Order: sequence, then structure tokens, then C-alpha cells
Amino acid sequence: MEIRFRGIFLATALAFAILPATEVAAQSADDESGGLIEPQIERVEFDESLIDSYDIEVALYGGYLAIQDFDTNFVQGLKIGYHISEDFFVQGSLGSSEVGETSFERLSGGPPLLSDSEREVEYYLVSLGFNLFPGEAFFTDSTTFNTVFYISGGVGNTEFAGDDRYTIAYAVGHRTIFADGFSLDFEMRNLIFDMDIFGSEESTNNLEFTISLNLFL
Repeated sequence: MEIRFRGIFLATALAFAILPATEVAAQSADDESGGLIEPQIERVEFDESLIDSYDIEVALYGGYLAIQDFDTNFVQGLKIGYHISEDFFVQGSLGSSEVGETSFERLSGGPPLLSDSEREVEYYLVSLGFNLFPGEAFFTDSTTFNTVFYISGGVGNTEFAGDDRYTIAYAVGHRTIFADGFSLDFEMRNLIFDMDIFGSEESTNNLEFTISLNLFL
């Protein structure tokens, strides 16, 4: 009996002695191979020319233009822009409107200050813009659109009251991109130019509120 117990004891001791050596050998093998499974990656070839850059922007806009000392009237126009980068863009604007009578003309009952052709307003502007706050708008739990607040400033010319008037303009706007290549802009712009209709020349602030539908090419 003693011999049997002694044999069981020796077999158990031998097993405990061999087990650590086996674990060390397995760990060494893992270290040599890095212990990682190498992924099988298939390289996908693509043509960079097929990626749309959307650098050019064309927009039709409409809204209201308030010429100082005149009433507020409908304005319409066209914008063409080029996006230099994700942050900066340049834009050209061409707009037209028509003003009515001034408060002085309505109250005095005298002859009109301007002819019908002189009441037509046409302007063109070249502006530099900056995308200030890009973000997202959540319309539903599953519908999200990219948005951005932007600012712009530029110079141009306004033809009004029979004269060309050097114009400085600055604007702030909000853009919502509803689909690939399409967006809707809400913009407020101030057109600053000198006017001398009432005798003395003064600088005027003329506010414009517009909505534009934009197409990116």
C-alpha cells in the first residue's frame, strides 16, 4: 500500500513540474508570432477623378430689399460662387429690384423725385466668405442635415436714381444641405452706398433679406 501511495505522489509531482514548462513554451511561441491574427485585406482600386469636388456653386435667390428712405420691395438675383477650401469661398452676386415713393413724396403731394427708370435698382457684388460654424440639424430621430453659419463681405456697384454708386456689402447667412449637391440659404445682407437724392450726400444702409436655392457642381 505504501508503494502505491508513493507512486501516486511521484506521478502528481511530475505532472506539476511539466505543466509550467509547457506554458512557458507556449508563451514563447506566442511571443515569436506576436500573438496576432494577420487580417486578409484586399486592396480596392478606385479612380480619384470620379469623386465630385463640388467647388462651384450656382444659386437663385429672392426676398426683400429695404432702400433707406424708400419702402421695402421684392428683390431677385443670381449668385455664382467658388469654394476655395472647406472654410473660404468667393462669390459674385447680381440682383435687381424697384423702389416706390419716399415718405416725403407721399406726405408732400408734390412732383415725384425720381422717374420710373430711376426707381429701378441693379447691383453687382464680389464677396469673400467664411464658413464660421459648421454643424448638423436634426429634423427627426432618423433625419439629419449638415448646416453652416457663414459670413461674407465685399464690394461692388449699385445703379440707382440715375447714378452708379460704389457699394460695400457684408452679410451673415445660414445654409442647410438637404441633398447631395443642393442647399437652401437664408441670408441677411447690408448694402452701404452714398445717396444725394435729398440734396446733401449721406451714407445709407440698405438691408436685404433673401432665400436662395443652391446647386453645387
